[in-house]
Amino acid sequence: MHKVAGYNGSVTRDEADRLLLSGRYGDLLKDALAERTKAEMEGRPDDVLRWTLYVVQACRFIGRTNEALQYAYALLEEAQKKGDAELVSEAHLAQAVAYKAARDYDEAIRQLKSAMDTLPDKASDLLRADILLETAETSMEAGLKAEAESALAKGGALVHWLRVPRLLARSLYLRSQWEDTSPADLQLSAAYEIAKSVDYPELQWQILWKLSERAAQHGRDKMQEDCLWNAFQILTRLSDPLEPADATTFWRQGSRRLFMESARRKFGGAFFERVMQEGVRKPDNSTRIIKDLGFDSASIPDFGRRPPPPPPPQE
Repeated sequence: MHKVAGYNGSVTRDEADRLLLSGRYGDLLKDALAERTKAEMEGRPDDVLRWTLYVVQACRFIGRTNEALQYAYALLEEAQKKGDAELVSEAHLAQAVAYKAARDYDEAIRQLKSAMDTLPDKASDLLRADILLETAETSMEAGLKAEAESALAKGGALVHWLRVPRLLARSLYLRSQWEDTSPADLQLSAAYEIAKSVDYPELQWQILWKLSERAAQHGRDKMQEDCLWNAFQILTRLSDPLEPADATTFWRQGSRRLFMESARRKFGGAFFERVMQEGVRKPDNSTRIIKDLGFDSASIPDFGRRPPPPPPPQE
């Protein structure tokens, strides 16, 4: 585990990455802002910029869209002054996800293009894959199928070379959008199991939502209901630790608002009002849903699985 350069505190970049992946957005925002302030006070401009990236991501997922845009713009300005091409590319990516959260797809796609154009040839392939997958998803949501397929083809090739589980899960989720029902269901199932293994709830609920839509198209009412319910449970767990004001923006954030609208069409608004007051009670049965689709978890590549825990120390 590596610490932020020049800082001897308790929060590392690896820990911030885990907070982001596991959906602990409130904790990430608090820690990133604290580390950013310390870096400013101690005269560590590189770390200020790096922690600002985390602030943008936390604000984006909480639903603080205006703040995400403001921090992303400031980050881009400072990165350009510094002349660090890879950091400039990351700043463009940060702006892109902030604009995407604001549902401004045209600007998001422009920023993603700038992110790729400014990315040095020797830059991190992990960053390159993130940009390509984000481009694929944003283009898909904007209705630009050819652009989405092109970005996903390039990103998918990198993903299988990098062997990073979270990227594999996201790649499978995106690839499923162009498959027929049965292959798509299996790809979504694989993506879900990988995302669950590495604790990636933000992708988990989106996969379940997509499965619910496919179930509705083929008259599988019970599966549609189960998928929506389990997706709602995941979102509830993500929102529970947030302060009340942030919890409100969390549920109003673009994709979650659209999800709630689709769920209300299935269950009715009164149901969700009662659940919000009384809490979620039904246990998670997503594993059964995946098994019912005929998915064999043995088909997941080894690098997509969580490694087994180390053996206990010998006496």
